Amino acid sequence: MNLLFNVSQQLILIKDLSEMVNFNNVEDELSKLEYKKNINNEISIDKNFFDKDVFADSKKAIEDECSLFLKHTLNVGDFYQDLKMTNSWANKTEPGQNHHEHVHPFSVISGVIYLDNNPSNLNLYIESYLPQVPYFITKNKTYASLNALIKDQQIDPATINNLQHHMVLFLSNQHHFVEEVPTDMPWNRRSLSFNTFWSGLTGVKEDSLASYTF
Repeated sequence: MNLLFNVSQQLILIKDLSEMVNFNNVEDELSKLEYKKNINNEISIDKNFFDKDVFADSKKAIEDECSLFLKHTLNVGDFYQDLKMTNSWANKTEPGQNHHEHVHPFSVISGVIYLDNNPSNLNLYIESYLPQVPYFITKNKTYASLNALIKDQQIDPATINNLQHHMVLFLSNQHHFVEEVPTDMPWNRRSLSFNTFWSGLTGVKEDSLASYTF
């Protein structure tokens, strides 16, 4: 028997939100936002985008998807009581700009939601797992792009509108970045991002030292 097993557990989820989020309401609220400079792109001043009443159901649905992601990928459903969205904001990256490499501290699951049929959506790179070979390789990070992952599944990104109205979930401590938007791209790359954190009891249920969070 010859088998190769993948035990890296660096998993991400791509989820179609077309039936879960009213994107007409999203566009209405986006039109009211003001932005400030990030390192190499722009970010909304409002960091609580999904806290508006109009998004109450959408926010809860996204939180539920984050919990399911933890349950089905990392099997930690019995180690916490609840997971809440803590902040959410808009990103705008113009042609010639990029989104720098970063992680999301004080968060468990992070997500990005794409708003347009823009090929640059596929240029998100998320840290993948590379075991160190003793003596030969220093600690370097490796990345996988959404473009490569989707094409590996024999899916043409154009047939899914380049992930328009899709959400990508990943562990918040995974480094990620977005390549520079091509200068000949006729429109900006727009997305929404969010973070989450534990709510209620966390830790092993039988452990008397389990902690309560907000």
